[in-house]
Amino acid sequence: MFETADDQVKRRKAGDNTVGQEANHRDRWLVSYADLMTLLFALFAVLYAAADRDRAQAVAAALSQQIAGAPAAALGPPGGSGVLPGSDSVTEARAAVEWALAQNELLRARARVLTTGRGFVVSLAEAGFFAAGEAAVRDDARGLIDTLADSLSGARTQIRVEGHTDATPIATARYPSNWELSSARASKVLAQLVARGIAPARLSVAGYASERPVADNNTLEGRALNRRVDLVILNTEQ
Repeated sequence: MFETADDQVKRRKAGDNTVGQEANHRDRWLVSYADLMTLLFALFAVLYAAADRDRAQAVAAALSQQIAGAPAAALGPPGGSGVLPGSDSVTEARAAVEWALAQNELLRARARVLTTGRGFVVSLAEAGFFAAGEAAVRDDARGLIDTLADSLSGARTQIRVEGHTDATPIATARYPSNWELSSARASKVLAQLVARGIAPARLSVAGYASERPVADNNTLEGRALNRRVDLVILNTEQ
């Protein structure tokens, strides 16, 4: 027979404790349902992550941090001293660089992050890092390169430092052509990365002069983009 709410109140007043027990018994299915939903979420998260190796590593790191109870704001840069050690994947190296850019407005204004088939590129514009016709890194830019080095120090990815110029010829006693200037700039940046703790075995250097432009050398804006040093973080497979 159907029991109304008034009947249950009367039973409680009469000292019948089975009313609350029956209610608790009816709600027990919610516990199993919640466990089922949690397991299904974990299953689909694993299946989604397993479709991509780099994504799987990032998901594993995030889950480990959540299980450890670390708040998101306190996690710091990706690949740092969290529960799991930093990965050597290009994906996590890029995440660390982009985190550094987000924290440093001046670096963000002077550097660009680009995606290529080789990996990803952190492009340092001449105007932000070098004096015209010189290879020495400007004093106000040395700290920016240190910041980039720190963001990449936890990875094991290979980094090629590439120097580029525009098509305007140069002929000085120190740099007879753009080949020497582009190589010298790349070497200066590489030396600073090594001094900051990047393992030399991870690094290589190249100078391309004006042979690999990214913009039109017939315009001021294009030439400014072509005068650069690129940090190419190579794909792990390479």
